Amino acid sequence: MRKTVLISCSKLKRTYPCEARLLYDASSLFNKSLLYAKTISDEIFVLSAKYGLVSLDKQIEPYDETLKDKTSVQSSVWGHLVARQLAERFDIQRTVFVILAGKDYYQPLQAHLPQIILPLLGLSMGNRLAKLDALINQSASIKPNSICIRLHALFNKLPRYYWDTIDNIGFDNGIYILFEVGEKYHGMDRIVRIGTHRSNGRLRRRLKDHFISENKDGSIFRKNIGKAILNKNNHMYLRAWSVDTSKPENIIRLGDEYNPALQKKIEESVTEYIRNNFSFVCFPVPTEQERLRLEEGMIATLNKTPDFNASIEWRGKYSTEHEIFQSGLWLKQGLDAMTLLENEYIEIEILCTGKMPDRIISSYPKNVRENIPVQRQSMNTHIMGTNAISDFLMEKLNDAKSTEQISITIKSGDIHRELGLISRMPTVCQAMRKIMKGNDVIHYQPPKGNGATLEIEYFL
Repeated sequence: MRKTVLISCSKLKRTYPCEARLLYDASSLFNKSLLYAKTISDEIFVLSAKYGLVSLDKQIEPYDETLKDKTSVQSSVWGHLVARQLAERFDIQRTVFVILAGKDYYQPLQAHLPQIILPLLGLSMGNRLAKLDALINQSASIKPNSICIRLHALFNKLPRYYWDTIDNIGFDNGIYILFEVGEKYHGMDRIVRIGTHRSNGRLRRRLKDHFISENKDGSIFRKNIGKAILNKNNHMYLRAWSVDTSKPENIIRLGDEYNPALQKKIEESVTEYIRNNFSFVCFPVPTEQERLRLEEGMIATLNKTPDFNASIEWRGKYSTEHEIFQSGLWLKQGLDAMTLLENEYIEIEILCTGKMPDRIISSYPKNVRENIPVQRQSMNTHIMGTNAISDFLMEKLNDAKSTEQISITIKSGDIHRELGLISRMPTVCQAMRKIMKGNDVIHYQPPKGNGATLEIEYFL
């Protein structure tokens, strides 16, 4: 049976035209209703006293109108309007409507909708908020041990960096996680951006692009912060700011709209906001392929967790980018990617803490636990790059040579298991190819080049 949620509009509204999800978000009741709605359905609409049925992404004008002020005849007419709008979208007989509203909004609809659930029936305003909190906590879609919560718990424990301590980061390649003042998630600082870099050795430089270099065309993060600041103030320079002015042809196209002096002042405002409101943590990830996959996996995991939401005051609510204010993250890419797998979360935990979690070690049979290398438990291998794995392989070749073998055949999957690695197959394959000499032979390699079945014979 299809399930659709209908949320009543609120008296508190923004004062300018915007999408419905933003127009009412000054109301705690509306925000909690929306949060609960997301845990039970992807089909959510607003019941507006003025417009009837409104989709969350529909842009509407603010208004001062409520069903409380309407006569019974006017309310009945409103109920017929909404019922007709619903019938245009749904098979009424095969849809369950969950209505998060008071009686002024659900009573005009009862005669038209055969299947209604009223979770807030008979509750006062204060009790509705408490009821919604309870419903959210009980939702099967939100588990205390969800990866989203565990990511927050993990990252909140890492050493915190700021704009003036970027050079203190002790590694060159990795992923960074930003926190913003005032944003909380389950009592922890809420993640507001996850980022990385493609080119090798560029982690610190990428962070300086955001925090130090005053060039919005070199940092989409800076550009989006500036857009939100300008949009909040209805600033005339918003359109010019959104253009890439590092290209001369765009400056020519903007003409008098381009104001370098004003743009410099806005850059300074963005810098001040970022430095005063953002902190970050980071962890090492040696290869580009791993960085990009873990980055998008974490972003998608946050975005697709029902209770991951920004506060009412979050500056991103003023963003001109739909993906930003909807996701609660200062980014647009990776939101719809594949979420993190459990083994990928374990990999992140290992990279952050430098050791295999005790719960993972204890889950192995006793004979396996006893044979896990010490270096595996202390996690030297999990931050090994190609060079370190190459050294390990050369030791195997030297051992074989000392026993007067002519050659030795090595499979990537065996090395991966022997080192106790997680999701390091590309690095192992790169290391295996790196130590090859002219007469060594690749007996088999996966169609995409890297995988557990790469097999190379090394002649000694």
